[in-house]
Amino acid sequence: MRAVVLGPGGEPELRDVPEPEGPGEVVRVLACGLCGSDVEKLGDPSRAGAVLGHEVVARTEGGQRVALVHHTSCGTCERCREGHESLCESFAAATIVPGGLAERVAATEWVELPEAIDDARGTMVEPLACVLRGLRCVPPGDALVVGHGFVGHLFAAALRHRGDRVFAIDADPRRAGPSPGEPVDTAIVCGPGGAGSALAAVRPGGTILVFADGGQIPADPVYRNELTVLGVRSASPVTMREAVALLPELDLPEPTVLPLQRFHTAVDLFRRRDALKVVLVP
Repeated sequence: MRAVVLGPGGEPELRDVPEPEGPGEVVRVLACGLCGSDVEKLGDPSRAGAVLGHEVVARTEGGQRVALVHHTSCGTCERCREGHESLCESFAAATIVPGGLAERVAATEWVELPEAIDDARGTMVEPLACVLRGLRCVPPGDALVVGHGFVGHLFAAALRHRGDRVFAIDADPRRAGPSPGEPVDTAIVCGPGGAGSALAAVRPGGTILVFADGGQIPADPVYRNELTVLGVRSASPVTMREAVALLPELDLPEPTVLPLQRFHTAVDLFRRRDALKVVLVP
């Protein structure tokens, strides 16, 4: 089968690879979203041989159209019970083998997609599930999204849906939304270098949610302003199901859909910020 594989220097190559082997069922990939974390791994020699991609819509042997779960926890350990599923010792185990940028994968867990969600939009279930897990840490009120790329758009859309007033800033003026005129209750860091903007925008006693590496957050303004700083990443099977239910209700831009052989074009669009979301289909 064909897959996008990282070569010796971490460069992506479309080539033939063996059929997937691993726990679970072999499913046919229908679409895979390109995530910023995928792009970050390009050019890294330590990733040689890897097949990237985890925002996957597939069809099972039984004909179900599903969104695959990317990593899962045991659900019973102390960290899981405390809500830190991504810190579970079981979480690191691969659940999509070899990776979603392929024609077929072995998968261990998924959620079924309704017909109302097409293949390309279905790839948004996994990143939306990550966002919904993060929103559990965000109190209601005015919120500023710092970094208004695709994940920032997901945060903004989900916050608006629940009734919050949302602002958004981005280094790219094409992506910036309305800026707040006064301090906000919560600032959500979704882009590189966003920590300083978050600190400057949040009110005393407010909350900063760190969802991306936004740079260093100095301790002095945190303790002087009694801020709550939280970090969160990844989804859970529960938030995957929540994302399937919520996705049709959100106003989100249409993705750019390209065939798998145009992976280099997809990366170029992402890096030039000319496409908010790119989805690849085998």
